[in-house]
Amino acid sequence: MRATTAVLAAGAVAAPVGAASAAAAEPPADDAKITTTHWDGVDDLRDGAWDNLRPGAGGTLVVRDAGGPVAPYTDPFGDGEPVEYETGTWTSPVVETGYAIDEAVTSWNATTPTGTWVEVEFRGRKADGAWTKWFVMGRWASGDDFAPADGSVGDIHRTSVDGQNDDDAYLFTDTYVAKSGHEPEAYQARVTLHRPAGSDATPRLAAVSTMTNEYLPSSRYTGTSDFTLGRQVELDVPGYSQLTHIGEYPDFGGGGQVWCSPTSTTMIQYSYGRKHHVPAAELAGIEAPAGDPQVDYAAINTWDYTYEGSGNWPFNTAYAHRFGLESFVTRLRSLAEAEQFVAAGIPLVVSINFDEAEMPEAGYGTDGHLVTVVGFTADGDPVINDPNKATNADVRNVYTRENFERVWQTSTDGLTYVIHPHHVRLPRHLPGVTPNW
Repeated sequence: MRATTAVLAAGAVAAPVGAASAAAAEPPADDAKITTTHWDGVDDLRDGAWDNLRPGAGGTLVVRDAGGPVAPYTDPFGDGEPVEYETGTWTSPVVETGYAIDEAVTSWNATTPTGTWVEVEFRGRKADGAWTKWFVMGRWASGDDFAPADGSVGDIHRTSVDGQNDDDAYLFTDTYVAKSGHEPEAYQARVTLHRPAGSDATPRLAAVSTMTNEYLPSSRYTGTSDFTLGRQVELDVPGYSQLTHIGEYPDFGGGGQVWCSPTSTTMIQYSYGRKHHVPAAELAGIEAPAGDPQVDYAAINTWDYTYEGSGNWPFNTAYAHRFGLESFVTRLRSLAEAEQFVAAGIPLVVSINFDEAEMPEAGYGTDGHLVTVVGFTADGDPVINDPNKATNADVRNVYTRENFERVWQTSTDGLTYVIHPHHVRLPRHLPGVTPNW
């Protein structure tokens, strides 16, 4: 279900915007704003404009059976030869945020049979009415069969796109950052589905989400949120260490600290049962001497060939969708809000960085890390599956609520992956605590 949510600063009320073209509710002037807009399933995607698309199985959009635009693409990591692709494009309605957008991240749920892929873009409309150019937020293929044995067109190498900075904005891998004086006040997202010309294969677009926000200065964080659950809750989430994989697959980062994102994503994926596991046949060729080949598989299959890493945020949520999970990137404004997801049965991947002195209970400092929030103690401290531990048995930790919330909110403005099966519903709207998703 599509929902546009204005997520205000801590202590304010989160109010639904309503239709995608409506303005966000106005908070006090000193409250930073966050808005997450979802188009989930074909009924929501009807709100946008379709070009050479039709409804497909499972509430998705697919490329029409014949005809339509054709465009060449040369994979920068391929053999250098251009390939002709038939395309179909979905363009969102104009979303009015009601504030100046400083940052935006677009995520998506799509499946891409071998040889097919999707390109995801974002553009903003500035206060003077002028539109920015379309910024490419990612070129995504879920597989890595680059040279099929039958000689057909193989997968592209999934990639972000460097070199897009202009007078309006910077594009940092997966994040649009407006330049001062050029902040948009409205935006559109666009997804172009590609299949080899003459093929009857097609990507299937299931959902699109865009998160926008004002800059959230560290000074906005005024203290630890109240523990709203008032009871202990801990979800059954397996603990996987990224450090047990050091030296594995050096072409994909070699394990260790650079694999925190796919390791955290895999923990959540595997918490939802075998239906959402990587099929055994897919893991048969993975070499993981210390075990947990699913972690290596995730690192390989979230790898961004331009960024040269597996930490691209939307690539991780898009990867989770391969296994029947709904997923998106957003920001949450407090642990009080995170509690509602955990209470609903949804663990969270969150992005943090900190000096060791800021959170000494972790035993290390980091300039960029992802962990999973899997529960809360009876006193309200978060139970964290932290992959930056020596063994799987060491992954479960309890961190101090005050320290963890402060470093999460002030270092990454509450950046979060939300990953869940369709039957595990997002939490209900609780005024002042949880957005009305």
